[in-house]
Amino acid sequence: MRGVTEGLCLIVIAVFAIVGALQVPTASPGDTWAGIVPMGAALALLCIAVWMTVGSFRKQAAAGEAIATGSAGALPVIALFVVALIYQQSLRWFGYVLPTAIAAPVVLTLFGVRSGVGLAISVVLCPLIFYLIFFVALGVFPPYGEVFDLMQAIRG
Repeated sequence: MRGVTEGLCLIVIAVFAIVGALQVPTASPGDTWAGIVPMGAALALLCIAVWMTVGSFRKQAAAGEAIATGSAGALPVIALFVVALIYQQSLRWFGYVLPTAIAAPVVLTLFGVRSGVGLAISVVLCPLIFYLIFFVALGVFPPYGEVFDLMQAIRG
C-alpha cells in the first residue's frame, strides 16, 4: 500500500512541477529555454511515479490485498513537497543563495542524511555547486530577491 500512496503523491507533485516549468518565459531567439531542465525533471518524475504506482497496484492485485488508503508512506513525500513550495517562494523573496543554503540540509535530512558535518558542508557546497552549474555553465540568470538578496550583499 505504501508504494501506491507514494506513487500517487509523486504524480501530484510531478503535475505541479510541470505546471511550474510551463511558467518559465520562452527564450529569445538563439537562447536556450531556461525551463528545459525543470521540465525534463518534472516529466521524468511523472514517468517514474506512474511506473511506481502501476507496479504497486499490480503487486497488490497479485497478492490479493485490498487497496486501502494510508498516510504513513506519504508523509515524507508531502514534507518534501512543502519544502519545495516554501523554497520556490523564498527564491522570489530572498534570491538564490539564502534559500538554497537553508533548504539543502533540510532536504538531505528528509532523505536520511544524519551527519552533522555533512549537513553543515551542504550549506556551503549545494549553493556553490548549483551556482556553478546553472549560472556559470548554463548561463541562466540567478533570481534576485525582492526583500533581501545575500548575493547582492556579498558582492557589495
